[in-house]
Amino acid sequence: LTTMRTDSAGTSGWEIKARYAVRIMLKWAGFVTIREREREFAKSCILQIKSANSPQPLRILDIGSSSSYVPLQLARQGHQVVAVDIRPYPLRHRNLTYISGDVTDASFGEGLSPFDVVTCISTLEHIGLGYYGEKMARQGDEMAVATLHRLLKPGGSLLLTLPFAGKFSQDDFQRVYDFENINRLFSVGWRLKEERFHIPRSRKNWVIANKQQVLQCYAVYPESNNACFWFEKLR
Repeated sequence: LTTMRTDSAGTSGWEIKARYAVRIMLKWAGFVTIREREREFAKSCILQIKSANSPQPLRILDIGSSSSYVPLQLARQGHQVVAVDIRPYPLRHRNLTYISGDVTDASFGEGLSPFDVVTCISTLEHIGLGYYGEKMARQGDEMAVATLHRLLKPGGSLLLTLPFAGKFSQDDFQRVYDFENINRLFSVGWRLKEERFHIPRSRKNWVIANKQQVLQCYAVYPESNNACFWFEKLR
């Protein structure tokens, strides 16, 4: 018998900060990593959401926070952030609350006030596959999307980034989505507001692409390309 490899320990605070510092240094050198591209997309959308709302801070729910610098960054900007993961989140801030939980649970989020924004950055593709120690759920991504819809205010925004290609695939680590599967997940109760695609020039340098380019396979990173979506919850 073989045991599926898992990564359930989480990441230390200094590792998260060090990785972020490396990405910034690479950017100064002209290399923009995929994580930085995803962060740029989320930042741009949140600025648009903020400008269209009152000057009050946004309530933001971040899913899959364990190794991400984004929740701390949003908290430092004054937003009220709830970071969620089944693994620990080591970073702290007065505007940041950490919750250990699984968004495939039907009861997840009971007692929480509705959110203006949900950020789900490179997370949905892993949910339900067990790699990070979560329970196995074949339709984990569908269950998660239903939960996030429930936790958003009417008109609230889901900022989603994930691996993307011309054809859907899945292994023990992640799903790689295509247009058909995105349409299936978000055909009811959502409206697409913005989308952005990225392809690799090297493993450490990703550029903005169009719909045709994101369907192709690139030898420098054949695993997948990247898609970012801004969905609005229909009222």
